[in-house]
Amino acid sequence: MIRFWLLCLNILIVSSLYTQEVYNKNIFGFATSNTFTFFDTRADTFKEKVQKISPQVLRFPGGAVGNFYHFDKAAYGMKIKEIDSLITGKFPKRARGLISYSKKKGHANNYIDDFIALAKFSNSRAVLVANVLTEKTEDVLNMIRKIKDSGIEIIGVELGSELSNKSYFDKGLLIDDYIKKSELISNAIKISFPEILTAVVAAPLLENKNHRHYIWNKKLSHLSFYDAIIVHSYAKVVKGKDQYGQMILEENEGEKESSFLIYKKRVLDFFKDYYPKEIKNYNSIFDDTPIWITEWNLQYSKKTGNTLLQGLFVANYFLELISKDDYKSIELTTFHNLAGRDFGGSIFQMKNNKTYIQSTFYPIQLLSNIFSTEKLKVFSKKLTDDIFQYSFFVHKKLKKVIVINWNDEEFFIDKNSFNKKTEYYSKYLFDLNSDNEGLIYKTSNIEGGRILIKPYSLTLVE
Repeated sequence: MIRFWLLCLNILIVSSLYTQEVYNKNIFGFATSNTFTFFDTRADTFKEKVQKISPQVLRFPGGAVGNFYHFDKAAYGMKIKEIDSLITGKFPKRARGLISYSKKKGHANNYIDDFIALAKFSNSRAVLVANVLTEKTEDVLNMIRKIKDSGIEIIGVELGSELSNKSYFDKGLLIDDYIKKSELISNAIKISFPEILTAVVAAPLLENKNHRHYIWNKKLSHLSFYDAIIVHSYAKVVKGKDQYGQMILEENEGEKESSFLIYKKRVLDFFKDYYPKEIKNYNSIFDDTPIWITEWNLQYSKKTGNTLLQGLFVANYFLELISKDDYKSIELTTFHNLAGRDFGGSIFQMKNNKTYIQSTFYPIQLLSNIFSTEKLKVFSKKLTDDIFQYSFFVHKKLKKVIVINWNDEEFFIDKNSFNKKTEYYSKYLFDLNSDNEGLIYKTSNIEGGRILIKPYSLTLVE
């Protein structure tokens, strides 16, 4: 059955725009973890790709890499002895690989130089991760100073990344140690750069009052030396065992088509229920302190990585954050990740010295349109449980509409004054961008009086 939806242009929407604010462009950020190790970010081919997504914010140096970054050494300046003494798990092995690769490629400069070049090229603001474990305070300030002196606006500094994790706890890092180290560096930053914000690592939410994560958040919530809290978000839709944003054991839930319908339902439940509740809980614990989501994605999975499902999820996430009151406390996000060697995590994957564009590239390219346009206000409406509509206005005049159709049926919306359509779609949610035909992304002129919205699609009309 083909349905027809009138765009919701009623008085209620227009009148509600009087009280709405222009959405925060710092939501449209990207982490650069390992990007400079595996990619020549100064190459024209790479810059052309970055230009198409027009990032508003870039994060440097990265997560675990940032925790061991040194300003005065080559590449990320990591020291194996420090890493072995301060973190367990997979990172020590990964760090050795990163160091070996950078030496093999002859990377003698510190990657901060490449970051500055990329941020200046893309006209991006910066959010930085401070090594609060082993870096000298003066070198943290030198990192900030070098980037600031290059003309790049620094929004703020993360005081470490994921330091509440068990991999650091097993090596002896306790909340009191973290508070002492991070407060020292935060105070130094505010003395030298009073306009730069600082953010502390919030732990995952747990109800057990005796668990270290509960204690970690409770102690931090009583302090005031920081301006924001850092939360990382990886939506889990595949059953199995996960660790640090990645599936390490995946359960089979049926044939591909039926299992992806299950994953779709979990995505929709994530936006409807799970994520609003999670953010509400952080708001309650930290008394509405601003939140920075400096790593987020669909949980890394071999099943869902590089699929249409992941692409639609990423678009939905960005759009929900800028349009829902539930997320007003979220002031910055950086998608994980811009470019790397992983499958399904980074927008650009390096494999066998070849760059592969992942399924998240096209929806992010489409959304760059609304984050690059000035003075837009957004109003969201669910047409059904699996169809999302986002209407964008300037001075109460409708300028653009984005529709995400998670349904397997097509439908129409009225044309209004729109004349151009950009769409991203495929036949199945499990379709990969690496398939022969790949996922479809195209722009066309609108003809006729109605606009077709395809099944399983993301559509922008303007």
